[in-house]
Amino acid sequence: MSTLASEYIGRGVGPTVAAGLLHIPRCTLYRTPVQPPSGKGRRYSEITLRRTGEHAFAYLINEQVVEEMKALLSKEFVCYGYKKVTKHLQREGFVINRKEVRRLMAWNGLLNNSYNRRSPVSRVVESKVNVSAPNQVWEIDIKYVWIAGEERNAYFLGFIDCFTREAVKHYLGFHCNGVCVRETMFHAFHDRGIGAIGNMRIRNDNGTQLVCNTVEEFLAMMNIGHERIHPRPPKEDAHIELFHSILEM
Repeated sequence: MSTLASEYIGRGVGPTVAAGLLHIPRCTLYRTPVQPPSGKGRRYSEITLRRTGEHAFAYLINEQVVEEMKALLSKEFVCYGYKKVTKHLQREGFVINRKEVRRLMAWNGLLNNSYNRRSPVSRVVESKVNVSAPNQVWEIDIKYVWIAGEERNAYFLGFIDCFTREAVKHYLGFHCNGVCVRETMFHAFHDRGIGAIGNMRIRNDNGTQLVCNTVEEFLAMMNIGHERIHPRPPKEDAHIELFHSILEM
């Protein structure tokens, strides 16, 4: 029956009329499905228009557009991404969108390095520190201290044991980065002994020197837990905050 219906339709008879002639439901005659197009879509454009007058345009090949991008990015203090490069080219008369700009920049190695997407941080679970012995939880923080002789501030990095309230180690200097924090930690761990810090956790705020990759990788290598307090509640590292509040240089 379907073959006969196809023959009628092939001769120009509509599907509804063919179904009526054959006394079959109209829904049995489906249209021929459209085959999906082969390939992956349109080819990338190889030319770009550039406005040269009120009603005049010039055709530029992709290599010429890339040279314009390189000339822009070679200027001093210019480290644009593809969006700003697109705006610049459009102001210069190029008829181009940011998708094409990004594609050309990616093909020619002109894109900036992408930001590292760091894994989620480990936040403190308990707001109040519960410890029953030394070397279970240390809190660390950085404080500005005024050096009168130098007439400028210095960085004071302090370590405190939450059980004994002992100032374990400190660092004082006019600069403080992740390397300084790592080296101070290393000396503090060495003084206490590797066996004494086996189950210890380090707790600190979200200062850039304390949460950088240098510090996190070092603590991971030492198999020491690292947890950060939530933003803006200093009570979660109250021991070191109190120590720094009464500290006088």
